[in-house]
Amino acid sequence: MGLRLEGRTNLLRESTPMSKPQVLFVDDEPAILASFARAFAHQFEIRTARSGAEALAFLGLGYAPAVAVVDQQMPGMCGVDALATFAKTLPDTVRIMLTGQADLATAIEAVNRGRVFRFLTKPVSLPMLQEALNAAVEVYRLREEEHVLIAKAMEREAGDGGASEASALQRVLEARLTPRELEVLRLLGQGRVSKDIGPMLGISHRTVDVHRCHILEKMGLHNTTSLVHLAVKAGLA
Repeated sequence: MGLRLEGRTNLLRESTPMSKPQVLFVDDEPAILASFARAFAHQFEIRTARSGAEALAFLGLGYAPAVAVVDQQMPGMCGVDALATFAKTLPDTVRIMLTGQADLATAIEAVNRGRVFRFLTKPVSLPMLQEALNAAVEVYRLREEEHVLIAKAMEREAGDGGASEASALQRVLEARLTPRELEVLRLLGQGRVSKDIGPMLGISHRTVDVHRCHILEKMGLHNTTSLVHLAVKAGLA
């Protein structure tokens, strides 16, 4: 099997501040998986799988990596399909796609369906992959901090009803999003679409979509409906 384990206990172990970040590599080429494992085992807790289906099977066992690096061209389930499932099941996991064919259509689909953080072409150099992994782990860490921040804010303001949740969410949004991203989020919460938001802000609808993707990535969400709910809860809409 392609998944290297040191025992089921390690697979299900939750991350702690002192543990290595967990990184999952998914590729149907054993030599590539072995190369990545050797290169990064000192810094990350590495798991590997040789297919998208094999990787997703372990999600049901409680495995929740900080980063998933998935090859696009694999027999059976392709990388985009695997990453789309990750985006829905584990939105906090930061997703990186590898592909030997850097075509625009695949890149667009990976961004729209898989909410990928980085799109890297094969063969990828180890220094480039190292940089992408470091950046992805930092994004994951920020997402975890956001969850803690919201929980603590909600606890401090317990008893204030909906206002406590709104104020807690507003503080997180103001800390993580740019002013323009906050404007886009507010208009999305009002039910506006990109083609309407663009003229209102003096930007193109494609630029609006870029801001929307950035908000999704920063907040660990996976679709526009989630953004609308977030804006409403935060009192922006």
